[in-house]
Amino acid sequence: MSAFHEVSLPLPFALGASGAVERRVDVVALASGREARNTPWAHGRRRYDIGGAVRTLDDLHALIAFFEARRGRLHGFRFRDPFDWKSCAPSQAIAPTDQSLGVGDGEAVQFQLVKAYGDYARVISSRLPAACV
Repeated sequence: MSAFHEVSLPLPFALGASGAVERRVDVVALASGREARNTPWAHGRRRYDIGGAVRTLDDLHALIAFFEARRGRLHGFRFRDPFDWKSCAPSQAIAPTDQSLGVGDGEAVQFQLVKAYGDYARVISSRLPAACV
């Protein structure tokens, strides 16, 4: 059984979502008074609340049906992030130069899709990280 269903959360629920990126950072106070910081996560995780998108009983019925079809959290699904779905700033027009798709070597024809945030690159994938499976 697949841990990922190739379906998208219905767009009205995605657009009505609220949330943000979260990062787990452990801060330890040292005897010297300084702090040491560490993160056990390689990448930030996105957490959303889609309950605010429910406006009618029919909406609630559709959301429950979608959630039950995924067996709760057992199966992942596609989610259009209403806050981070473009290769540029929300107010700008998408252009071919927004994101680098890869550095060619004359032979490579496939490149991992990533989205750059300054010097940090987030891998775009439909596969769940090993820690989530």
